[in-house]
Amino acid sequence: MDKFLREIEPLIIKPYKKILKGGKGNYKAGGFGNSLDFYGHRKYMPGDDVRKIDWKAYMRTDEFYIKEFGEQKNMNVNVILDISSSMDFGNPNKFEMGKMLSIGISYLTLKQMDNLSVYTLNDKLNCNFRGIRGKDNFYNIMEDINNLNSSGKTNLKDILNLNNSSSGITFIISDFFDEDIETALDYLIIKGQEVVMIHLLSPSEINPDYNNELKLIDKESGNIVRLSLDKNIKQKYINKVEKFIRNIKEKCLQREIKYIFAQTDTTPVNILSKSLGGI
Repeated sequence: MDKFLREIEPLIIKPYKKILKGGKGNYKAGGFGNSLDFYGHRKYMPGDDVRKIDWKAYMRTDEFYIKEFGEQKNMNVNVILDISSSMDFGNPNKFEMGKMLSIGISYLTLKQMDNLSVYTLNDKLNCNFRGIRGKDNFYNIMEDINNLNSSGKTNLKDILNLNNSSSGITFIISDFFDEDIETALDYLIIKGQEVVMIHLLSPSEINPDYNNELKLIDKESGNIVRLSLDKNIKQKYINKVEKFIRNIKEKCLQREIKYIFAQTDTTPVNILSKSLGGI
């Protein structure tokens, strides 16, 4: 874990479409405030705060100038991790990769002194942490994420119960084995979220290395299907998976949502590098 955190240390989480609302923090906003981010000078006008007069400028020019500072904002970052049963599959395992990515995003958010909320999603959306700030909280969050277990089905529609009223960036980490994805995405956009979709699949889900008779068990529903995986069936399966991935990507592009497809044999550092800082 220490090696992973050192490798992602240079990465930055930042908005890619607009300045976000919030308190004073690390991101420039359009107004002027009292932060330490110096913006420039303008001439003094009656009614201005005399404490903001730049007396050194007065000594040089014999005119009164006011120092202006760019107001800064805290960013609100939501991490939604799919903990449904289907995530516990593959080698490397999707669920373990999802937890690693959640820890990485949490670490960077707290390092930047931004506001972190962590949610888990299966049959329902659960809030594990809300509005946490500061690196002192990181190890508690890391321990909580590491101790998560997978269970239940993926119910993306329950994202509608996200009650965080502040705009920000929401990362969703999932295999997206649920049909009701558009409702969730539209809701997050209405809530003022910039959404980043990290779509995890294992290599064996994309191109299964199996032969002959198979007994397939749905990890979420328990349904059993027996089939003979010949060359034709395998190609039909691959085509269907490609269509599944393409459909999700298209839904994201239609909404200007950042979509990252990642196989679990990709390093978490590489996935985060593609996921952060814009499209």
